Amino acid sequence: MSSGRIATGTIVAVLLALAACATSPADEQRRKDMEADIDEIMNYELDETEFGDVRNCLSDTQYRNIRPLGDRHLLFEGRRDKQWVNVLRGRCAGVNDHSVFIMRPASAGRSCDKDLFDITERAGSVVSGVGMGRTCVLGQFKPVAKAQLQEIEKRLEMH
Repeated sequence: MSSGRIATGTIVAVLLALAACATSPADEQRRKDMEADIDEIMNYELDETEFGDVRNCLSDTQYRNIRPLGDRHLLFEGRRDKQWVNVLRGRCAGVNDHSVFIMRPASAGRSCDKDLFDITERAGSVVSGVGMGRTCVLGQFKPVAKAQLQEIEKRLEMH
């Protein structure tokens, strides 16, 4: 096979892969609307004495689970019903309920604003490609009430 055909085949394969990743303008608008809805819900004022205030860091002992709320927000589920939503510094495309989060903290024992993390997929009980997934960046941790979380989850189901 000639080098011209190989180059053409490679270009076609790359273009097909890019086309498969593209989203329609309507899908993109729905995603942006959902993010705006979540941001609006997160702006509800909470009693700081009950929920605390926005944090730059969480100790690893303060949370026991992380789950995505769309591709720009992560829920950190803590002890004694404490919960925080981390508003990521950018979209983390591809994150879903099967994602495994591999934290890369700048300081040991805690996750902080601007820390990096990788996502990879769980297939059954096996994690595939540890460290080989997309890299994303944490933002600040905002305390969230159960009612807020329920409203966020309803909005996610609608989109």
